[in-house]
Amino acid sequence: MIDPVDLRFFCSLQKVLARIEAVDATCRSAVDRAVASGAPEDLRIARDHVHALPVELRDRIMREAHASMASDLSAIWDLMAGSSGTGRPN
Repeated sequence: MIDPVDLRFFCSLQKVLARIEAVDATCRSAVDRAVASGAPEDLRIARDHVHALPVELRDRIMREAHASMASDLSAIWDLMAGSSGTGRPN
């Protein structure tokens, strides 16, 4: 099973890649496959495709994906140790 943090990362990455025209279809497809399957090999392949992008483009993509994750307060809350997933104390 895919780790929830990995899934959130790859979903964020998928959204960022969809907005950036300079990313080739092979890279997008690899990330799409990783999100759909969650299989370790598909995750590795997707990481390899992203890593193979030109440095400036890759850095931009990673900044945007991480910013998206960092600003998702519901995701942060859900991953806290005391979160039961059934509701929030506040």
